[in-house]
Order: sequence, then C-alpha cells, then structure tokens
Amino acid sequence: MRLIFVQPAVGRKGGGTVYPKTWIMEPLWVATIAALLPKDCERTLMDDRLGEVDCTADADAVFISTECYTAKRSYEIADRFRARGVKVLLGGFHATLNPEEAAEHADALMMGSCENYWQEFWADLVAGTLRPRYMSDRPPTFGPMPDRSVFGTRDYGPLCLVETARGCRLRCDFCSICKFFRRSYTPRAIEDVVAEIKTLRRTYFFFVDDNLAMDVERLKALCRAVAPLKRRWVAQLGLNVADDEETLALLNRSGCEGVLIGFESLSPDTLRKMGKDVNRVRADYARAVANLRRHHISVYATFVFGYDDDTPETFRTVYDFALRNKFFFAAFNHLVPFPGTDVYDRLKAEGRLLSEKWWLDPAFTFGDVVFRPKLMSPEELSGLCQEHRLKFYSPRSILRRFLDFGCNAHGLTKAMVFLASNFGQEREVVRRRGLPWGGDPQK
Repeated sequence: MRLIFVQPAVGRKGGGTVYPKTWIMEPLWVATIAALLPKDCERTLMDDRLGEVDCTADADAVFISTECYTAKRSYEIADRFRARGVKVLLGGFHATLNPEEAAEHADALMMGSCENYWQEFWADLVAGTLRPRYMSDRPPTFGPMPDRSVFGTRDYGPLCLVETARGCRLRCDFCSICKFFRRSYTPRAIEDVVAEIKTLRRTYFFFVDDNLAMDVERLKALCRAVAPLKRRWVAQLGLNVADDEETLALLNRSGCEGVLIGFESLSPDTLRKMGKDVNRVRADYARAVANLRRHHISVYATFVFGYDDDTPETFRTVYDFALRNKFFFAAFNHLVPFPGTDVYDRLKAEGRLLSEKWWLDPAFTFGDVVFRPKLMSPEELSGLCQEHRLKFYSPRSILRRFLDFGCNAHGLTKAMVFLASNFGQEREVVRRRGLPWGGDPQK
C-alpha cells in the first residue's frame, strides 16, 4: 500500500509558510505508526510546517493527526485528498475529543492510542471495509520502537523525542491530555526506553511525557538506567520532586539539563480553581526552584493568565518572580479553552466564549483571547501576555538570567545554548503572533 502521513501546521501568513522553529520538532506519532506497518508499505511523510504538502500525490490512504490549533488546517488538507477519492484517517487529541466535527472530514477516525486496535483497523483498511470510528476503552499499550527512518533527512533540530509513559492523573481544568487519557497513566518498560535511546544519534533528547514525575519511584529507576548512557536530556516534571534530594541528585547524574514545570499561577485560590492541587500543596515555589538550580537543573516555567482573579498587577508579580528566579525560559500564556476540557464547558455555560468553535473561526488568530475574562478585556489580556514575553526575552533580562553560572551558564556548552536560544525567542514570539488557522494547503 502507498501511505502518506501529514503533519499539519497551524496556518500560514504573508503568502507562505512562516513557522516558529521551536515548534518544528519530530512528529513522533508518525514514527510510532510507521513501526506498526508491514515492511512492504510505501511510506511518505509530508510535513506541512516545512511546506511539503502535495495534495495531488497518489496514495491509498492518508494519516493526519489533529490538535486544536491545527484542526482547520487538517480539515483543509483532508478535504483535498478526499475530493480525489483518497481515504483519510484522522486521529489525535482534537479528533478524539471532538469526533462529530472531525468525522465530517474523514473516512475513519482513529481515537485514542491506536496500538490497542491496530490489527483490526489495518485488516479493515486493506480489505476496504473501514468503519467510521476505531477506539478502545483499555489503557494505552506500547508497540515496537518508533521507526524514525520515515523522517528521512529532515532536520528536526537538536532534540530527539522519547516517550516513557502516556497520560496524567492530575485534574487541571484547562488540559486536554487528562481528558484524552481519561486521567490514566500508563508507563512503558524502562528497558525499552533505554534500548531506544541507544539507537539515537543525537546527544540530547526530550522525554515527552506530560509529567515524568507522575511515579517518583519509577523516575528514580529511569534515571539510574539512563545515567550510564552519558546523554543530556530535558523533560516536563511536576513540583512533587523539588524537595526530594535523592531524586534531584539522580536527575543531575543521569544527564538532566532542564525541566519544564507548569507553575501556572502564584495565587493559591487560582490554583484551586484550575485544579492544580499539586502546586497548591507545594506552594513554596522559590525553594523548589532553588533546589533544582542547586543541582544545575534549569527551569522552563509556564504560567497561565485569565482566570477570574487575574489583573494587570498579576503579570507584574509573575514577571518579577520569573526574573528573580532566573528561569531559563518562561511562558506567559493566556488561558485557552480547548474543546473537551472542563474550562471550555464552564465558559460556554457562562456565555463567555466569543466563538464556540473559535479554532475554525477566521476572526481569530494565534495569540487572540477567545473568551471574556472577568477583570480585563480580551484584547488587554492578549496584549499583556505579549508585552511580558517580549520583556522577558529582552537583552537586559537575558543578561541578568545568564549571570547564573551555577545553572543557566553552568559550563560552556550550556551557556552557549542559553544565549542562542534566548536571543532567538524574541523573534519566535513575534513570528507566532497572528498566525492564522488554516490556509491554502497547496499553492
């Protein structure tokens, strides 16, 4: 069979593809499915972020993975292929959580983790008897090692992506992940993770788990297994490990260079409203960051603005906190009500959404606020986020955070990475702003 994988972009502006480099990472879902295919399948990857989609190409089937931001683009590409009689399979977070909408643009939906129903799905595809939907109520299973040969010679940057588990047990009301996995957490065998890392040519990799510290004892075992490989890595972690000296020491010895932590808010009441109880319990953020930095682990801190108690003063408080703690990166994000999440349902019930299907609405672009905050206008909230992003990545801020030789500039290589990535962030922040949903999939 001739199969095409399409990694959709968010959209296009300025007459061509303008895409932030930090968003162009390996489409791991493609390598995961490629590993399940028979060896005699003809496989082609079209990465829309790199401008390579050809909707006139011959194929028996096209696989497209959708997220909320890429939904409109996915549908445009899917409709082009289907108009020529090519079968289109839509999967991913958005298609799983919004099946009625996605079904209008697909011959079949692949909902949830496809390994659970792969054999049945593949037999139907080969026989030409596809059902409208494929899904499983069982926890995810892991198939063979991802087949990265499908990436060809594309340069996806310095980080390889590695998955060690799927899902998250937390209850954050803005998060699609806990809904997609139904608050489950399924670990992958550590020996399989180590075997995969040994095959990677790059020195640096990113553990893509939504929270690598969901099981702290497993994290310790993973660190012990990875340490002999002498690799460098980053991951997303929760604050639950920040006071655990044994875990912090193991992270350092295993090659952990930095962690992304969703601080989200400095307000205990806002944390309660968003369901981020793990942060509320461990609210001494400054101590947590100091512990990580003492072990030379840099922090990428993310914050969410737009909850009902947030004001312009909230931004100033968070910015001062971010600068004082010398974060490697910081994200000043406005709340996004992704469909399928609790916060989307709440704002819809309160009549505060500016458009119920904002991800398809041409009136909105990336960076726009799509709901009515309580204490700010949508435009003010959006503007304050952009203002503080640019301020955080100003030369003065970068220099102040660079003068942290125990962490951000710990060693020549890390210092060079800090400077290069931080000075590139201002350009990335500007490039992301105003990126439209969708666009002509084929000029």
